[in-house]
Amino acid sequence: MQQPSHTHLGYLFLAAQHDTRSTDGWEGHLTAQPPLCLEHAKAAVDQCGYLVRAGAVALRARVPRLHGVIGTLYRTGADGRPEPVEFDSELARIPLPYRHRQWTPWFLASQLVRELRGVTVVDLDDLVSAA
Repeated sequence: MQQPSHTHLGYLFLAAQHDTRSTDGWEGHLTAQPPLCLEHAKAAVDQCGYLVRAGAVALRARVPRLHGVIGTLYRTGADGRPEPVEFDSELARIPLPYRHRQWTPWFLASQLVRELRGVTVVDLDDLVSAA
């Protein structure tokens, strides 16, 4: 396994460009995607259908802080056994922050979420050329 790309600007992440947010609009961005090495970042931009359709943004984050998880919330069912809580699809994708400790015993995580701090937008092609 290759180590993620890391420089004085931080670790390398990719995000989908959903809107025309400014370069400093990425501060505090939440991502369930791990940091990448240059080789896999380039492959993802070229081959991931989601990133190809939305457009990819390369980010360096000095502080990729653990934020929470995405998964399934459970409750006690009528029979006393755990049952999943149903949410609409939009709410189901909202991460549960770690600071909400009252819910963590009832939450089955499927994805780790990081909050990116100290973010700099970078040009992936320039990074690959310089490597």
